[in-house]
Amino acid sequence: MPRSSRTAVALASLAIALAVLHACQDSQVPTEAERAVSATVLKTLIVTASGTGNGTVTSSPAGIACTVTAGQAAATGCTAPFSQGVIVTLTAKPAAGHAFRGWWSGGCSGTGSCKTTMSVARTIEARFLKGPFNVKIAGTGTGSGRIKTQTGLTPALDCVITKGVAAAAGCLASYPAYTVLTLTATAAAGSSFTGWSAPCSGTGTCTYTAIQTRTFTAAFGAGVSSTAATQGKWGAPIATPIVAIHMNLLRTGKVLLWGDSLAAQLWDPANQDAGFTAVTKSHRIFCSGHTFLSDGRLLVTGGRIDGTAGEPYASLFDPSTGSWTATPAMAQGRYYPTVTALPHGGALVISGNNETKQVVTIPEIWSGSSWRRLTTAPLAIGAPFYPDMFVAPNGKIFLAGFLATSSYLDVSGTGAWTTVATRRVADRTMGSAVMYTPGKILYVGGGDPPTGSAEVIDLNQAAPAWRTVPGMHFARRQMNATILADGKVLATHGTSGPGFNDITNPVLDAELWNPATETWTLMAREAAGRTYHSTALLLPDGRVLSSGSGEGGGVKFANSQRTAQIYSPPYLFNPDGTAAHRPPIASAPASLGYGQTIAVGSADAATVHRGTLIRLSSVTHAFNQSQLLYPLTFTATGATTLQAAGPPTANVAPAGPYMLFLINDAGVPSQARMITIGP
Repeated sequence: MPRSSRTAVALASLAIALAVLHACQDSQVPTEAERAVSATVLKTLIVTASGTGNGTVTSSPAGIACTVTAGQAAATGCTAPFSQGVIVTLTAKPAAGHAFRGWWSGGCSGTGSCKTTMSVARTIEARFLKGPFNVKIAGTGTGSGRIKTQTGLTPALDCVITKGVAAAAGCLASYPAYTVLTLTATAAAGSSFTGWSAPCSGTGTCTYTAIQTRTFTAAFGAGVSSTAATQGKWGAPIATPIVAIHMNLLRTGKVLLWGDSLAAQLWDPANQDAGFTAVTKSHRIFCSGHTFLSDGRLLVTGGRIDGTAGEPYASLFDPSTGSWTATPAMAQGRYYPTVTALPHGGALVISGNNETKQVVTIPEIWSGSSWRRLTTAPLAIGAPFYPDMFVAPNGKIFLAGFLATSSYLDVSGTGAWTTVATRRVADRTMGSAVMYTPGKILYVGGGDPPTGSAEVIDLNQAAPAWRTVPGMHFARRQMNATILADGKVLATHGTSGPGFNDITNPVLDAELWNPATETWTLMAREAAGRTYHSTALLLPDGRVLSSGSGEGGGVKFANSQRTAQIYSPPYLFNPDGTAAHRPPIASAPASLGYGQTIAVGSADAATVHRGTLIRLSSVTHAFNQSQLLYPLTFTATGATTLQAAGPPTANVAPAGPYMLFLINDAGVPSQARMITIGP
C-alpha cells in the first residue's frame, strides 16, 4: 500500500477513536446541571388520610396534590420528593359538607396549615370527617340548670339538666360542618354552674365550630360555688431573707432568687419547711438578664457596677451542682439587658447600659463558648430597658416592645432588623408581654399613667398586626404576666398610680385572661402590694409563686417586701372548695427530640385530651425572659397510656427545660414532669 494511503487510513482510524472517546466522555461526565441535580438530597413526603370525609391536601412548594375520599388518600398525588431542608407547608381543604378534623400524625396538630422541615422522610396524616355532626349536651354534678344555643340557630338546643342529669329531649341536635355554636349555661335557683368539660373550659360561654360529633358536659353544683373555685386562693405570706428581684425555676424544681443585698437563695416549694439556702453570687448580678440554655443551665449576663453602669461579666449556674461557671466577658457591660434563648442553643443578649452608662446598641450572641457581636444590627433600646423579646415561628427574634414599632431580628451573620408592626398603644413601659401559644403574644398594661388595655399579635400570619382585645379591670405598671398550666394568663402586681413607682396605689387583685374568649376575670386579692422589682412564676405543682418589690424605685432594703405568697388558681379546686382530683403522671420521657411523639402513662388516660409544655421561668423587671407554652393534644392508646405529637421545630419550642402538664376534661392540671426539649 502506498505511504500516502497508509497515512490516510491512520488518520481516519485516529478520527474514529477520538469520536468514540468524546462520546464516552459525554456519556460519563455530567454537565453542571446534572451535577447540581445529583448533589441534591431528596426526602420523600407522604400524605395519608383517615376518617370518613372528603377533601384535598396541597403543598407549597408544589408537589403534593392529594385527593381524599371517604378518609382514603388517592393512589397518586399524595407522595412527592422535596430537597432536604426545604420547609413544606401543607394546606387541607374539606369538600362541601365535610370537615377537616386536623393533622393526626407526623409532628403537626390542629386544623391550620402544617409546616414541616424535610430534614428526614416524613409521613403526615390528614383526618377528614363527613357531616352533619351530632352535638350532645350531658350533665354532671349535683346541681340543676339549662344549656341553650344562640338565638336564631336552627335546630336549637335547649337542654334542661336536673341534679346533674340531662333531659331526654332538647339535648341533642345535628349540624352541618362548620356550624358555629355558642352554648350558654344558666344555673337554676339554689345551684351554680361550675364549668365545662373539654373542648371548652371555665364558666363563660362555650363557642364551638362543628367539625366532628361531640358531647359537651356541663357541671352544675348544688348551692353557690366556693370563692376558691371561682377566684383561686392565696396562701399565707412566707418570709424571705432577701428581696426577690430576680426569680428562676430550676429543672430540679427549686427556685433560685436574688436581689442586690446579701447572697442569692435556693428554695424548694415542695419542702417549704426546709427554708432558704444561701448561694454565693458569681458577681454583682443585680439588674442582670437571664434565661435557660438548651442544657438547662441558667445564663446570667451583666449586672450593676454602680448607678446605671453595667458589668460585662456573664456566668452559668448549674442546677445539678448548685455552682457557677464564668464565661468569657461580653464586649460591653450591660445593666438591664434582655436574654433570649435561641432555637437550637445559645442566647441573644440585647440592650442595657455599659460601663460608662451609655446605651448598648450592638446585640451579642452567646454560642456556648464565645460571644459574637451583631455589628450590622445596631438599635438603641434605652431606659427603662429589659425589652420584651420572643422567638418567632419563622426563627427570627421578635421585639414586641417597649419601643412602639415591633421588629424582627435575624441573628445570622452580623444581624439585620426588619420592621413588622406598630403597637396600638405606643407606651407600655413596665407592662408585661407573654407568648401564650406559639407565635401569639399578649401585651398588657404599662405606660405612664398606667393603662389596663391589652393587645395581641399573631406572628403566624403573613402580615402580622397588633389587635386590641378587652383590657384588664385595673390599670397596672410594674406588673407580671404568668402563663398557667392550662394556658390561661395570670396578671399580678403593679401600681395604678402615675410616675415610675407609685407604691401608694398598689393593685392587690389578680386577674385571669382566657385566650379562648380574650376576656379578663377578677381573681383573689394578694396580701401585700408589689410594684417595682416584683416577680411571679409558675411552679411545677401548678401554683404561682409571687414575691419581691422594693430595694429600688425609692424604697430602701429595710422597707422592702421580703415576703412571698403562693397563689392556687381556680383549677385546683372543686366547686365546694375542696382540692380537685389531679390526673397522675406515672411515666413520661425525660427528653424529647423535635417531631417526636410524647408517650405518657396515666391512670386517668380516658379523661385527658390535652396538655401543655411550659418552658421554665426566668423573670425580673416585669418580663419573664424564658417562659412560653406549646399546647398538646393527647389521644388514648390504651387504658393507661396517652400520646401526643411533640413540637415539630425549635422555632415553636426553643431547646431547653420544660414542664409537662396533663389537663383532664374538668380543666384540672397534673403535677408537672420536667422534660428537656431539643435535638
